[in-house]
Amino acid sequence: MKKQNIPTIIFFGAIWGIIEATLGHLLHLLPISIYISGSIMFPIVAYILYKAYALTKSKSSLLAIGVIAALIKAVDFFMPFGSPFKILNPMYSIIMESLMVVLVISLLNKKDVLNKASGLLIASFGWRLLYIGYMGVQFLATGYVSDYLVTFSATADYVIIFGFISAIAALAIHYLDLLAFKNIEIKYTRKINPIVSVVIFVFAIDYFHSRVESVWDIHMCMPGMKCWRVRCSLHRFPL
Repeated sequence: MKKQNIPTIIFFGAIWGIIEATLGHLLHLLPISIYISGSIMFPIVAYILYKAYALTKSKSSLLAIGVIAALIKAVDFFMPFGSPFKILNPMYSIIMESLMVVLVISLLNKKDVLNKASGLLIASFGWRLLYIGYMGVQFLATGYVSDYLVTFSATADYVIIFGFISAIAALAIHYLDLLAFKNIEIKYTRKINPIVSVVIFVFAIDYFHSRVESVWDIHMCMPGMKCWRVRCSLHRFPL
C-alpha cells in the first residue's frame, strides 16, 4: 500500500463510517432490519469502494478502507448497554463486504455489463455467505441462534433473494453514475487532500463520540428511590 494513498483511505473509510453511524443505524431500527439493512448498505459500500479504487488503483487500499470504517464503528464499544456482538457483527460485515469487493474489483472495471453484474452478484452473495458462516460459529461458541439461522428459508431469503436484490441495486447505482458522467471525461489523477481526510475522519469520530455521550446522558431511576440524572463522558467517568 503506497503512502500517497493513505489520505484517500482515511477519507473513504471515514465516509463509510459516517454512513454506518447514520443510515446504517436507522436501518437497524426497522422491524425487518436483518434483510433491509445489508440490502441497502452494500450497494452504497460497493460504490464507495469502486470510486476509491479509481483513485488508488490498489486492492489493499480497499481492504484498509473497510478496516478504518470498522474501527470507527468500534467506538460503539463505549456504549453502556447491549451485547458486544451488536457491535462486532456489523464490524465483521464491514470487513467482509470490503474483502468481497476487493476480490471482484477487476470485474467491476470491465466495460461490459455481464462482468459488472457477475462481480456484484459474487460480492453480494459472498459476503452474506461469509456472514452466515460467522453466525454459525457464534452459535457454537455462545448458543445464540441468529434470525438468519432459525430456518433454512430465512437463510435462503437472506443470501439468495436479498443478495440478488442488493446486487441489482448496486448495479443500478453504478450505471447511474456512468450515465451522470457520460459526457464528462474524468481523469483520476488527483489525490484526496490530507487535510480534508483528517477533517472528515475527526468529524466521524466526533459524531460517534456525541452518540456515546447522548446515550450516557441518561436518567437512572430505582424503585422507591429518587430519580437521579447521571451524565458520563466517553470514558465512562462522571463529569
